[in-house]
Amino acid sequence: MAKRKHLKLLSDKQLEEVSKIKFKYGVFGKEEDDEEDNTPPNYYRQASNLRVSIENFTIDQEQKYARKNRSLEIPADVDYIQVNFVSQFVISKYFNDYYKKFGLEAINFFNFGKSGLFAVVNRDLFQIYLNEINSFIQFGLNINPDSKYDNYVTYVNSFKLLTAKDIIRFKVDEIGNVVYLSLVELPLASQLQYALIESLIAFLKSNSISHYFDKTVNRIELFDVSFEQVQLIAENFDVIQNVTCSLSSIVRPSDFNFVKREYGFNISNAADDLPLIGIIDTGISMDTPLKSITIQDDSFSLQGNPLIDISGTKREGHGTAVAALAALGRINHLNKFQGEVRADAKLLSIKLFESGKGYLSETQVVKMLYDAKSKYPSMKLFVLTICYDKFKAKNEPFSSYTYELDKFAHSTDSLIFICTANNINAVNENTDYDLAYFGSVHTNLSTPADSLNNVTVGAAAENLNNGPFYGISSGREFPTLYSRKGHIDLAAVFPRNKSNKNYFKPDVIECGGDLGFYNPTTIDYIDNSAMAVLSARPELGYILETGTSLSAPLTANLAAKILNEYPNINAQTIKALIINGASLNNIQFPKQVSHLLNVTAGNGFVDVENSLFSNENKATLILEDVISDTDLKIYPIYFPKYLLEDDLGRKKGLVKITATLCFSFEPLQNNQLSYNPIHMAFSFFKNHSADEINAKNDDFNSKLRSTLSWSQNGRNVSKPIPFSNSQKINFTIDLNHLISENQVLKLAIHCKVSTQIIGGLPASYPKQFPFSMAISIEENTKKKSGKLYDELLQINNLEVLGDIELEGSIDL
Repeated sequence: MAKRKHLKLLSDKQLEEVSKIKFKYGVFGKEEDDEEDNTPPNYYRQASNLRVSIENFTIDQEQKYARKNRSLEIPADVDYIQVNFVSQFVISKYFNDYYKKFGLEAINFFNFGKSGLFAVVNRDLFQIYLNEINSFIQFGLNINPDSKYDNYVTYVNSFKLLTAKDIIRFKVDEIGNVVYLSLVELPLASQLQYALIESLIAFLKSNSISHYFDKTVNRIELFDVSFEQVQLIAENFDVIQNVTCSLSSIVRPSDFNFVKREYGFNISNAADDLPLIGIIDTGISMDTPLKSITIQDDSFSLQGNPLIDISGTKREGHGTAVAALAALGRINHLNKFQGEVRADAKLLSIKLFESGKGYLSETQVVKMLYDAKSKYPSMKLFVLTICYDKFKAKNEPFSSYTYELDKFAHSTDSLIFICTANNINAVNENTDYDLAYFGSVHTNLSTPADSLNNVTVGAAAENLNNGPFYGISSGREFPTLYSRKGHIDLAAVFPRNKSNKNYFKPDVIECGGDLGFYNPTTIDYIDNSAMAVLSARPELGYILETGTSLSAPLTANLAAKILNEYPNINAQTIKALIINGASLNNIQFPKQVSHLLNVTAGNGFVDVENSLFSNENKATLILEDVISDTDLKIYPIYFPKYLLEDDLGRKKGLVKITATLCFSFEPLQNNQLSYNPIHMAFSFFKNHSADEINAKNDDFNSKLRSTLSWSQNGRNVSKPIPFSNSQKINFTIDLNHLISENQVLKLAIHCKVSTQIIGGLPASYPKQFPFSMAISIEENTKKKSGKLYDELLQINNLEVLGDIELEGSIDL
């Protein structure tokens, strides 16, 4: 089958209409909200919770001030209250009320808006709040049925005082040489905030505590500080949200045998102009064939020479294997580097560790990324296989590190391919391939794999071996048990009528090797199910490895292949092509664990050919455009007449469409729900106008199928669901659809910016939002016509992103 280049949809010519989105709010004109409950409220349980909250608050407050060191002469004391609400807190409606009425300034929201952290900025007004809660307790517990209370307190389920125990999020023995202080932001009491920060900085200087204040993320990094000093700071300086200390390490399971004692190849196209990939790891060995494609630049390192890789118990390296996978890809590893070896990318070594384990200065890591991007501005791709050792709790908010990496990707039009990290306990906690194992919280991914603007990659069982499959998984494309799953569970927070099927991680899974059966009842890391990868030591040649740290660079290799074919596309277009090409077709989960499919396998197993090329019977259209708040854009897609006139052997499901929307965004801190404040959604509709698509279904039913609606729901304005910036749909078109719609379908995309933002949307926030789409249209018939690609090109405003027709099958 002839390979064809993808087609670019010329947005300025194909765009038919720009209107304003109007949500259909049901028969009563109201937005969807929590499921209705018409039963009379019974406040007994809620009042009981609040009575416990009051009692604990009083005790905690007394203990907090008893532990204060008054010799420090700190300018002010501030209490912070974590309030857990019955439902989502509507920031746009209640933020000012809480401030003016109760002296509470909101500084952070988490649990997707159902919990908030408030600063007590007016103690007299806050006492009114406590009095109202006490009155509600009197009523709810039937102590005083005539008790009157403010209706606001009926939305409070519980609350607590933020104490040093809550602030310090690691144990004494977990402290490392880098500790992070995340500071509060008080926009309405900024003078108080600055005074507290200045006193904290003065304390650090007077006690010779090495530190760095990163104002962009409002965080202080402490170096080589004792736990006693951390505790003193947390107990006295009331300007700290949390203190963290996260051990990071390369993703490696265990030692395997060495499989080959020599490299035996050279890279034939080292002189070519290839995309550059930054390998954020333990260095790249120059004693390997990778030297010819590695930039000889030793300036990007936090520890040691980036052109040396000596990590591992046998100094076999880690970054070297990652770099080889990123640059050389599947086919060279599958062929054991026999024949001509051609690279898809060149390499820049960005070294974080010498040994592969330690405490990172996240500020220095991010600075190094910006420096590398500044020095090599054409570099779009990076690989990061160093993650936190600690897994994320269910629905845990985004870390400052994730926030910084999302900012970097957005501001520099870059993509970081991040592995989910390995669950090393999987081998000891299982005796067979049991997908229900992923129901455990300790199988959740690790920071920064929750990044939204970048690409998160899990491991599939495939080990790039032409021989028999020895893994324990149900198939080569299935996720491995050691691969970590997404930590988000919206069902734990939202009612059944509020969900987002596109809000999950990982994005895709790729080859990583599998666990194997050591004996019929024991699984282990075994040679036959592992992958052969490049060692940093010439005398060792190749080694066997298994892990998500192999999957991430292989996916980055596909991104490099895409850039080689289409060098001028945006980073989010690369992401859209990878996700759109991935498939879940060969990954069928049993019904009882089907809810775990996307959080373990993402959008599916990477398919290089689908992402990289079209063919005569399948055309992938690329759309790059911008959209503004409240806009609805309509793009007609015209289908050729032969689909109606020729006998293609079927009428139902004649054409299959797979479409993916991706966009990056400027993330917002301190609000998990509006971390991504941009709602975009798309779908395909009948040949209708924007007004008809906007109209109620009773007036105009624009849906092609009852099950084909917007890719995500933006109707919940005051209490929204979290927005995904990566959405994929697939469906089929019948012959009758093409006839009734005169061979035209309408692609509609709309945008809405959230109003649930602390302090409102910053004035400097962008007004237009770029997006990318990959749309694959293919004949869904056994008998292929060979016409689709060419005829779509003729009747739509399309251009070929390269005019060379390639024969033969693709090198994977």
